[in-house]
Amino acid sequence: MERSEEGTQSSIREHAAQWFLRLHANDLNVAERFAFLQWLKASPAHISETLHTFLLYSILYPMKKQLFFTNEDDVSNVIPLPSGEQPQQPTRTRSSWHVRALGVAVAIGLVLVAGAMSGRVWLESTIETQASEWRSMTLNDGSFVSVGPHTELRDRFGAQQRLLSLSRGEALFQVAKDPSRPFIVEAGLAIVRATGTRFAVDRREHDVIVTVEEGTVLVSDGKGRSGAVSLTAAEQLKISGAWPPVARHVDAARELAWSNRRLVFENDTVAAAAEEFNRRNRVQLIVDPALGSAQVRGVFHADDPASFADSLATKGIVLRESRDIIRLLPRPAVPPPAARPAPP
Repeated sequence: MERSEEGTQSSIREHAAQWFLRLHANDLNVAERFAFLQWLKASPAHISETLHTFLLYSILYPMKKQLFFTNEDDVSNVIPLPSGEQPQQPTRTRSSWHVRALGVAVAIGLVLVAGAMSGRVWLESTIETQASEWRSMTLNDGSFVSVGPHTELRDRFGAQQRLLSLSRGEALFQVAKDPSRPFIVEAGLAIVRATGTRFAVDRREHDVIVTVEEGTVLVSDGKGRSGAVSLTAAEQLKISGAWPPVARHVDAARELAWSNRRLVFENDTVAAAAEEFNRRNRVQLIVDPALGSAQVRGVFHADDPASFADSLATKGIVLRESRDIIRLLPRPAVPPPAARPAPP
């Protein structure tokens, strides 16, 4: 949509009508809905024409749940009127303008309160996390997503489908049911489709891992090869090369513990466990190959690699080389006691 306007009454009215048509068609993503709110706040004339359009179609109140998606930390629930600026319709009285502006403020306030009560709502079109950063949020369709560190996730929701692009990292989705709009996650080697389920997608450098905790998802090849794999609860698919891959049964709670900042190991090697910590944290664990094959069990804080390293003190030596490097070394072999010389 063309967002610029020359300031004429006809141009403002045209923009208000365009916004209304796209809102009514549910054809705006989260970023565009926020842009609409900013456009309203830019001028009293924008509010006047928008409200006039809503009143003509008698849909101000039925649309109040669709107009805005907001977060109480990011957007004020008051639309400020620039000082000295007046509506561009001279036939309207000052009292009439105040009544109409108050109506808009009340409607927006109701929407903001509803958004605050439902929890944090995702405003950005892209979310990006850094090392040791976990985030959780509600999408504009009511779905819930948790992302781990070093993750980039982009919203491309539309009227026909709910599309998300995972460029890197890991995300757990609790999908709100909407059979008319499939929920799709693009992750390079894999395209995951669901309607109402709980699943995770982990996009790594050379492969993509899809894990289902509840419901069913359909995984297609990101390279366009024919065939799709259906996954149900407690199943996991690793896509790395050959297609189609074979699903395997997993403990979904263990596999997805990272979303609660936990890592669960069951006789995993020290090297594999260290890799899980390293991909999520600034502090890196460097494991000597002689210690890497040792096994480890337990539940650990995913954002505390130092505590994990300390737990290995009985298996090896924990050496803190710097603020961001912890080296794990095997203990030197203890030489056998020297044999006593035979008595003369």
